Amino acid sequence: MLVGLLLTLGFVNKQQDALLCEKLNVTVNQENDLYFLDKLDIVNLISDRGDSIIGQPKSTVNVAAIEKALNSHANIANAEVYMSIDGEVKVDVIQRKPVVRIINMDGDSYYIDSDGTFMPLSDKYTAKVLIANGVIAEPYIKRYVYSISDIGKDSLLNAMSMLDEVFAMANYINADKFWSAQIQQIYINKDRDMELVPMAGDQKIIFGDTIAMDEKFKKLLTFYQQGLNTTGWWDKYSVINLKFKNQIVCTKK
Repeated sequence: MLVGLLLTLGFVNKQQDALLCEKLNVTVNQENDLYFLDKLDIVNLISDRGDSIIGQPKSTVNVAAIEKALNSHANIANAEVYMSIDGEVKVDVIQRKPVVRIINMDGDSYYIDSDGTFMPLSDKYTAKVLIANGVIAEPYIKRYVYSISDIGKDSLLNAMSMLDEVFAMANYINADKFWSAQIQQIYINKDRDMELVPMAGDQKIIFGDTIAMDEKFKKLLTFYQQGLNTTGWWDKYSVINLKFKNQIVCTKK
């Protein structure tokens, strides 16, 4: 009986290996208007490697290699590739989600995603995210192999970098419904202070660094509430400085 069972299992396995792959089923997350990649892009990425898949025996499809190749793509956060018992290859792709777009002093531009990883720009899609520019030196080519966490831990990388501060600021703004609707840009001035550029109004909001960030935003919210509720008061000031503890220092126009 044991020999018969082993022979039967071997026969079934051979039949499974000989079964042809008849379908490639691809899913790509596109919530929050993420359109760096679509299903056709993934199919093309697979076929460009020479992995035709359709019509091939299951035993010749290297699922692990396909998954590894997809996970090395700059716009993919995670890809899982697996095969069903009936010969269907399934590919589930999660796109990276950018939180801020960096434009450095040389005009080099790239994204930082929600995991603190660097992303190149895409010819296909431009994400609607915060812009950070000004005195930012780091080019993409010298930073893409690192993450924000790596930069924070390395004293040499972190010595003159503002990217960890920008990333923290962007995450705070994006997580708040009110501020994400009010702030469109983070500017790094020559003193290495962050300045916030609002959607409406022409005030320069000097924020400084991310120390006591929540307290500073609460002060700014108070200023917004008072300014929006008082006729003419809102337009009186050209500079709003939040760097000083327990106070807002404003410069009149």
